[in-house]
Amino acid sequence: MIKNMKSFVSGMCETNSYILSDEDNNCVIFDPEGSSAQYINYIKANNLKPLAIMLTHAHFDHVGAMEALKKEYGIEVIAGEDEKPVLENPSINLTTMIGTAKSYSADRYVKDGEEVEFGKMKFKVIFTPGHTCGSVCYICGDTMISGDTLFMGSCGRTDFPTGDWKQMTESLKLLKNLDGDYKVYSGHGPSTTLEIERKTNMYMR
Repeated sequence: MIKNMKSFVSGMCETNSYILSDEDNNCVIFDPEGSSAQYINYIKANNLKPLAIMLTHAHFDHVGAMEALKKEYGIEVIAGEDEKPVLENPSINLTTMIGTAKSYSADRYVKDGEEVEFGKMKFKVIFTPGHTCGSVCYICGDTMISGDTLFMGSCGRTDFPTGDWKQMTESLKLLKNLDGDYKVYSGHGPSTTLEIERKTNMYMR
């Protein structure tokens, strides 16, 4: 169960990153962009114990602080199993666009439907390709981390390498047809709920 969530907005793309923690102060870091110091300061101030970094996808604006945080805490990086080529290829993860041309890797690749547990938080992996070939969403309780698949009133673009509009529409349909409602925390923009998006998001109709 999630006790607290802290959101950060960082970088040139105003990317949303999140730290979720449980009642025992275990925490997981999602899509860390920008300076690692902001995450380290928050973790220290709240006496949290980082257990993993989880990626919804591997574009440069979602991994900017990943390596520094992994080094700081000695924790594993988790990504969808089909996201490996995006992590590894600078032309696909778009680091070539910002002049750094970096290759990355994850320590653990997870598949659709898999559940990963950290402390008292259990995250279910939902494979949602479209924005990238290996994009995933994570669900814990009534919380969904949707990355760049689902936004308030919109969805992620599909014109970058490995993006695919047909896959995106299928992924959005999959999310729409999930049972129940979820608080949705996206990779960019404000949070929303799945029920609101079912009713108002033209891309989910």
